[in-house]
Amino acid sequence: MKYAVISVSREGALLGRRVKDGISGEGTLYERKGAESGGEAVYFNRTLALTSDIFTKYDGLLFIMASGIAVRAVAPHVVSKASDPAVLVMDECGKHCISLLSGHLGGANAWAREVAAAAGADPVITTATDVHERRAPDDVARELMMRVEPLGALKPVNSFIAEGKRVCWFLDMETEGAVSIGKRLSEKGIPFLPLSDLPKEEFEGCVIISNEKVHADKPFVRLIPKNLYVGIGCKRGTAEALIEDAFQKALFQARAYEYQVASLASVDAKADEKGLLDFAMHHHLPIHFYKAEELRKVTEDFGLPISKFVENTIGVGNVCQSAALMESMKGKTLLPKTKFASATVAIALGLSGSSALDRVTRRK
Repeated sequence: MKYAVISVSREGALLGRRVKDGISGEGTLYERKGAESGGEAVYFNRTLALTSDIFTKYDGLLFIMASGIAVRAVAPHVVSKASDPAVLVMDECGKHCISLLSGHLGGANAWAREVAAAAGADPVITTATDVHERRAPDDVARELMMRVEPLGALKPVNSFIAEGKRVCWFLDMETEGAVSIGKRLSEKGIPFLPLSDLPKEEFEGCVIISNEKVHADKPFVRLIPKNLYVGIGCKRGTAEALIEDAFQKALFQARAYEYQVASLASVDAKADEKGLLDFAMHHHLPIHFYKAEELRKVTEDFGLPISKFVENTIGVGNVCQSAALMESMKGKTLLPKTKFASATVAIALGLSGSSALDRVTRRK
């Protein structure tokens, strides 16, 4: 997880440093000028201007300040629960850590618990399903790295779950990886039925896990397992076996499964790379090639690290991560650019169709 800790007082800056030392992920400390902790940090003048600059560049934002300041800072940038970063607010004394935005899909609720533990604070979670200690489909989707469709149906389905009404979970046993998915659901204490039982069951709402378009007569959400997009860069003439090795190691590092991969992507300079093409064919995965200028724009938008050598060679300094994000409709990085023998790999999580449309519309 790539996150930012933003503080406006020296006491808050010291607390932010302590939190960063106690949690996982790649963190950056942002401290207001004149209220520094004395350690390594990025300094800023205005919270609103800083938030505007970094809102889409991190998976999570922790504001150590009054909640009103944080609300005003993020409000102009909020688009969708499927694409907004996790946002937490904590007081500078470290008494309370509030999950403010993207509690489920963005992971703010889980992150609030981790941050609170590091600070010795009380996590403040307000989502209805969590306070009733019931599993919400969008929370499960985040944990299993699945996409939620349609987002608009989450509200009634989650309301039924919070109210204790009957909401059935159905798993399409024809879906690739169904056995593994079923095992993971059982480990989370979620009972499920085969999708073939859908017409026989009585329920108020349901959750359907399938890669196919399935409809129910009552409120439902579909969790789509194929939600990962893999970007690959490689040296000229890289053997398929080396690409395979890099791919499998990348999945392992991301704690992901091969059945979750929807497609591959790279730069158009690799469109004739035999090892890459053979790898895609043998895994029955579509692969898309993007122009260098398209990937360069993504690299700039997301502030991705670049290689000057690669940039001078093919026109873009970050191939795999920019390609993964482009393929995912500019979703979220799961595994950043990672180097292996003769290849680099990055993995991105896709956005829901409606969330991607919201994001594009917001930019116009």
